Amino acid sequence: MDGGGRESEEQLAKFLVLGLYEALSSGDARRAQELLAPDLGWWFHGPPAHQHMMRLLTGADQQGEAGFAFSPRSVDAFGDTVIAEGTDGSRQLYWVHAWTVGPDGVITQLREYFNTDLTVTRLATSAAAMDTAAISSNLAAAASSSAFPARAPAKLKCLWKSRRADREHKSLPGLVLAI
Repeated sequence: MDGGGRESEEQLAKFLVLGLYEALSSGDARRAQELLAPDLGWWFHGPPAHQHMMRLLTGADQQGEAGFAFSPRSVDAFGDTVIAEGTDGSRQLYWVHAWTVGPDGVITQLREYFNTDLTVTRLATSAAAMDTAAISSNLAAAASSSAFPARAPAKLKCLWKSRRADREHKSLPGLVLAI
């Protein structure tokens, strides 16, 4: 696929994810279901009390609980992965969603991070030759520094980092998502 095709694929993935947020904020459950695979894979990191997206997608928020509004502040796409980040209205809670869009144009997976800084890294195909311990060590070093250490192999490429406005005043745990 040429560069224009990749850009178009990424734009479509972003459009799909933005459409999901719009459907969720307007309460359009039918449209949200059309955009999500019936067997959506979901992974969560953060305080259990903040599993707002799971409650929203399963309808648990409709049982008298005050709903949490997800309004993304930024949305970026890297191939079939779309990263959205935002805060709650009080700016006390920070969230990042990593959505995977399948080849059939539906969302197949959500990785949700609440009050967690995230670094998204691409592993080159030749990285498969590296042993798992070396990759893990380099990813851990990447998550704990503002830039990759000089000893990190060129096979790791930082694509995206959390962009919290309160970074200087508030420390959060950090994770690395390798795609």
